[in-house]
Amino acid sequence: WYQRRVRKAVVSTQSTGDVVRSFSPLLSDVFCSLDQGWKFRGSIRSTSKSGKACINWKRTPLADKATPNHYCQNPDGTNLADKPFCYISETETEECDIPSCIWNTDCFTGIGTQYRGKQATTEHGKNCNNWNSDFPHPHSYHSPEYNWAGVGDHKFCRNPSEEGKPWCYTTNVFWRWDYCSIPRCSRDSFDFYRF
Repeated sequence: WYQRRVRKAVVSTQSTGDVVRSFSPLLSDVFCSLDQGWKFRGSIRSTSKSGKACINWKRTPLADKATPNHYCQNPDGTNLADKPFCYISETETEECDIPSCIWNTDCFTGIGTQYRGKQATTEHGKNCNNWNSDFPHPHSYHSPEYNWAGVGDHKFCRNPSEEGKPWCYTTNVFWRWDYCSIPRCSRDSFDFYRF
């Protein structure tokens, strides 16, 4: 797993020439959490936000879904928690103090294929259309075929075409699509995570 991601990072570094952008996939969901942290598998916290020790997930009701260790996770992706959490007893959970990833949510890296933010207006002020809708502009970027690109039942900017930067189809009958006004991530402008 680690070698595969590192190899991919090295390839993207060679093609873009930008070392910082290439490591954001490596850091996301390992050192900080995306969305509700349901993919988070980092091993940086073994205590809850209040400082109580986490127990091994093998002793919890989520043993079949969690990685068997005593670190904070959100293994089932349901509404149990808004962030990674842990069991402090066999029945009691507490949220963990895992930072939220900012890169690719507040800004985009590379050409924006990993962008998962909530920008829903374009550079020209047009409203984005739901990716699952073919009206007023029929298209082929429907989920689940393009789930890898983050498209689905929402109207947020994405880049399933893997060209340019994040964009969307608009609700304007006379304006098919447009790029979105999302800043590019840089170390000077954006921290990688926030608590």
